[in-house]
Amino acid sequence: MSAVEIYVCTKGQALKEGKVTYSQSIYDKKDAEEDALARAKRNAKIHRIAYYKVNDEGDFKMLYSYTNKALNAPPKVEAVAPKKRKRKKPVKKTFWQKLFGL
Repeated sequence: MSAVEIYVCTKGQALKEGKVTYSQSIYDKKDAEEDALARAKRNAKIHRIAYYKVNDEGDFKMLYSYTNKALNAPPKVEAVAPKKRKRKKPVKKTFWQKLFGL
């Protein structure tokens, strides 16, 4: 009886560093494709999913690989310099203030 290893990784993560799960219910490429689409729909952070068919002797074969094209990197936030405060314009002296020096 063979099983399928499923490697799920996020953006910037190697496949071997990703989460590994096993499945007995995936038999062919079509099942793997449907499962990959369902997983990507449930978790939008998934970047890549790879399916490897493993037999009883430990040999494995690539069954299906899916890359999430809809994954968008979050926009980078640019550091904004603090705004300078505007100074108030000095109040102009009136004619009488200029005349009497107040």
